[in-house]
Amino acid sequence: MVWQKCSGIRRSYLGGADKELAREQAQHMANDLRALSINVNFAPVVDVNTNPFNPVINVRSFSDDVATVISLAESIRAGMHQQQMITVYKHFPGHGATSTDLHTALPRVDRDRQEAFAIDIAPYQHAIDSDTPPEMIMTAHIQYPALDDTRVRNRNGVDITVPATMSRCIQTDILRNQLGFTGVTLSDALDMGAITDHFNPDDALERVFTAGVDIALMPVSVAAPAEAQRLSQLIALMAQKVKQGVIKEEDIDASVARILTLKRRYHLLEKGKKRAPQPAADGQALEKRISDRALTVVINQQSTLPLKDKTQRFFVLTPWAEQAQGIAAVMAQEGYRTVEAAQETNLTEAEIKARIARCDVFMLGTLSTAFSPVESAASPYKPQPDETSDRYLAWLCFAAAQGKIRLHLSLRAPYDIVNFAEEVDAAVASYSYYCYDNGVWGSHAVISLAEVLIGQRSPQGKLPVNTWHHYDVNTNSGTLAYPRGFGLSW
Repeated sequence: MVWQKCSGIRRSYLGGADKELAREQAQHMANDLRALSINVNFAPVVDVNTNPFNPVINVRSFSDDVATVISLAESIRAGMHQQQMITVYKHFPGHGATSTDLHTALPRVDRDRQEAFAIDIAPYQHAIDSDTPPEMIMTAHIQYPALDDTRVRNRNGVDITVPATMSRCIQTDILRNQLGFTGVTLSDALDMGAITDHFNPDDALERVFTAGVDIALMPVSVAAPAEAQRLSQLIALMAQKVKQGVIKEEDIDASVARILTLKRRYHLLEKGKKRAPQPAADGQALEKRISDRALTVVINQQSTLPLKDKTQRFFVLTPWAEQAQGIAAVMAQEGYRTVEAAQETNLTEAEIKARIARCDVFMLGTLSTAFSPVESAASPYKPQPDETSDRYLAWLCFAAAQGKIRLHLSLRAPYDIVNFAEEVDAAVASYSYYCYDNGVWGSHAVISLAEVLIGQRSPQGKLPVNTWHHYDVNTNSGTLAYPRGFGLSW
C-alpha cells in the first residue's frame, strides 16, 4: 500500500476503497452475465482520471491515483475470473487526461512519454506482468503525440495526428512488443464521432487492422434489417484488401490465432449447449453494502448533519425527479413529515424560490458533468462554471439570505463539491444518481444517502480523487481543496 502525507495526516492512496468488495461485486456481475450466456465483460476501466473535468471517463474511473486503479482493477479481474468471465482492460493507452468526449470529437492527450508510461500505461504494464493478465485490451480513440505523432489525412483532407486505435506504433510496437501483451485486442466502437468525423468506415477498418488490432467493434452502423448488408459488404472489401496486400495476411492470421486461443481457453469452441449458472440471489444486499461504504461526507459545518429534527420542512431539488423522490421516500418512511421533492427543470425560477422560502432545509443535488472545459466559453484551459452552476449558486445564495440550512448532494463524481463549498452547510458525495422511479428502486445509493442524511448510519466513505480549486487542465495544476482519502464521520 502506498501512503501520502497530506496536511499532516497520513492517508492511504486507496482512500476508502475495499478490494474485497470490488472482488465480490465483479464475481456477482460475472455470474449474472454468464446466466445470460454472456462470456465477455468490457471491464474494468483502468483509465487514471487525472483531469477532473474529463467529460467521458469521469466517474467511470476508480481514481486519479495509479496505485488505486491498479489495485481495484486487479480485484475486479480476480472476481470475474472466478466465474470464468473474459475481462477487457480499457482504454489503451489511457483516456484519463482527456478534455473531449470521444462520442462527439477526437480527444488528445499531451502528456510526455515518461508521464504516459508512469500514469496511463502503468495499469496495463502491471496487469500484463502479473500471473493472470487480462485476456483482452480495448483501444482508445485518442491522439497521443508523445507515443505516436504520425500524421494521417482524414476524410476532409486535413492532416491530423493518428488516433491510437489506428496506430501500429501504439497497438503493436508498444502494447505487444514492448509491454509483452499476447492476448486479444479490440477497438473501441468505431461508430463514435471521434472516428466517423474523420474516416469513412472502409478507411477506418483498414487502418485498425493495419495497426494490428484483432477485432473491430461496431465498424459500421446497422440500425435496421435493410442495412445488414452494409456489414457483409465491408467484410468483403477488407478481404479484397488482404488479397491485394494492403492489409497483411500474416497480421490477420495472427489475430485469428489469438482469438481462437482465447476461445479454446474458455471452452467456447466445444459443441453442445452449456448450462449457464443461476443468477446469484444476494445482489441487492451486496449493492447496499457497497453504497453504504461509499457515501462520503465532505463538508459538515457546525454538525449540520445528521438531520434529526423531523418537524423541519425539507425541500429536495435534483436534476432528475427520481433522485429527489427517492430521498423523500426514505425520509417519509422514517417519520419526516414535510419533505417536498422536485426536479429542477419542472419548476420555474419563481417556483423554486418560493419552495426555498417556505422550507427550513434546502437540499440541492447536482451532477458533476454539467460542465466541462470543452463546453466552457470562457477558456478551453481554465474551466469556469457554466450557466447551470451559476443558477445553482444563485439558489444557494438565496437560501442563505433566507436563513435556510443548505445541503449539497453530489450525485456523480465529487469534483463539483468545490463549486458550491462556500455556500453550503454540508456536502455529501454519493457517486451514483440512479435511484427511485415509479416506485421501483434502481439503485441503493440514494437509500444510503438518505440514511446518512438523517443519521440512520454513520458515513464511512473516503474521496477516491483529489478535488481542486482553480484547476487548469493545460498545466495540470490547481489549489488542492479536499484530498484523496478525505471523509468525515460521526
